[in-house]
Amino acid sequence: MNLRWPVLCGLFLSASVRGEEGLLADATRWQGAEFAALFPVPTVEAASISRVAATRRFEVFGSQPMAVSARWVNGGVHSISVVIFDAGSFFGYNNSNLPKDESFEAGELRFDKVFSERLEAVLAGLKKLGADGGTELVLGKRSGLNLKTQLFKLPQGAARLMSYEHQLLLLDFFRSEADARSLLIPVTIAPAKAPAGSTERRLPVVPMVPQGNRGYCGVATLAMVGSMLGLQLGAEEYAALSGFQYGIETKSDIRELFGNVAQEAGVKALRSPKFDAGKMKQSIDQGMPVVVFRYWAEERDYIHSAYSTRIARGEKAELPAASMDDRKTWPKKSPFTHASIVNGYRADKREAIFTESWGEQARNRRMRVEEMEGTSYYAVYFGR
Repeated sequence: MNLRWPVLCGLFLSASVRGEEGLLADATRWQGAEFAALFPVPTVEAASISRVAATRRFEVFGSQPMAVSARWVNGGVHSISVVIFDAGSFFGYNNSNLPKDESFEAGELRFDKVFSERLEAVLAGLKKLGADGGTELVLGKRSGLNLKTQLFKLPQGAARLMSYEHQLLLLDFFRSEADARSLLIPVTIAPAKAPAGSTERRLPVVPMVPQGNRGYCGVATLAMVGSMLGLQLGAEEYAALSGFQYGIETKSDIRELFGNVAQEAGVKALRSPKFDAGKMKQSIDQGMPVVVFRYWAEERDYIHSAYSTRIARGEKAELPAASMDDRKTWPKKSPFTHASIVNGYRADKREAIFTESWGEQARNRRMRVEEMEGTSYYAVYFGR
C-alpha cells in the first residue's frame, strides 16, 4: 500500500473558540463538510507530512491544544492526533518560552499543575463522550519502544491516551480499536530515483516534522524517518519515549531509539561511529534513509545553504574539493551537534543530499561527502 500521509496541524488563527472533541471523536463525521472546514483535504500528491493552518481555533475538553493533526493515508483520514500539553512547547528551546521573571523551577510547578488539570479534564471528557473505563495498552513491546498508553472504546471509534508526567499529554482518535492497537501503517518503500536530466539519486519523499522552538532536533528527525517507514508517532511521542522531562533530555540516548524504530517497522538499521559514503549509497539505492549525527558550525552551515539554494534555482555551481585549510574550518568536538537525514547523493560531484527538521526550506541541502565524513560522530544506515 502506498502511503499518502500529509499531517494538517492546527495553527489556530481566529478569535472564535468552541469545543470540537465531539467531531474529532466520531469517525463517522470525518468525511463531512464540518470536518473539512477544520482540516481541508490535502493537495500534496507525494507521501509526505505537511502542516497547514486550521481555519479557526478550537478547544478540546475545555482547553486549547498545542497542536491538532489529521493523519491522511491513501486519500482518507486514518486518525486524529491532539497534543494536549507538551513540555517542549511549554518551555521552549533553552526555556525561551518562559516569562522572563519566572524561574525554571517555578515553570516546572506551573507545568505540573496544568498537566494534572488537563489530564483530569480529558478523562472526564472521554467519559461524557461515552468512552469505557479504559485499559492499559503498551505498544512496541517486540521492538523495545514500550509506548505506554490507555485505550478507550468510543461509540464511533477509539481513543488512545499517552500520559507521561512532566513531559507529554497526547490523545489520538481512531476509526477502530484495531487501528489504535498498532503503531504501524504498512507502506511501500520505493527505490531512489534520479530527477529528470540529473545524475542524482534521491529518495522520493522525506516527510517534514518541524522541530520548532524546541530542543527536538533528534526526535523530530526520528519522527521523519519513522513516518517514512510507516510509524504513526510524532516528535512529541519520541521525546517522551527517549526520557525528556520538562522539555529537556535527561537520561537516555536518542540514538538507541533508531534501532527500536527500525525493528518496529521490520527493516534493518546498521549503526556506526562514522559516516561512510559507500554504505550511504547502498541505503539510498534501496530507498532507505541514513541519519547522520554531526558537529555543526554556523559558518559551514551558511556555505551549505547558499550553495544548495543556487542549485535549487537551477544555477551552475560546485563545491570544490576541500583543501587542508578548508578542513581546518570543519567543526570537530564543537558544543553544537545536529542530526540530519541523508536522502540522496550525486556521485559525480561527491555530494551528499540531506534534509533537516527545520521546515520545508531545509530540504535537499548539499555537502561534499568528505566533509560529512569528517564532521560526523555517529550514523544509522537503514536497509531492507
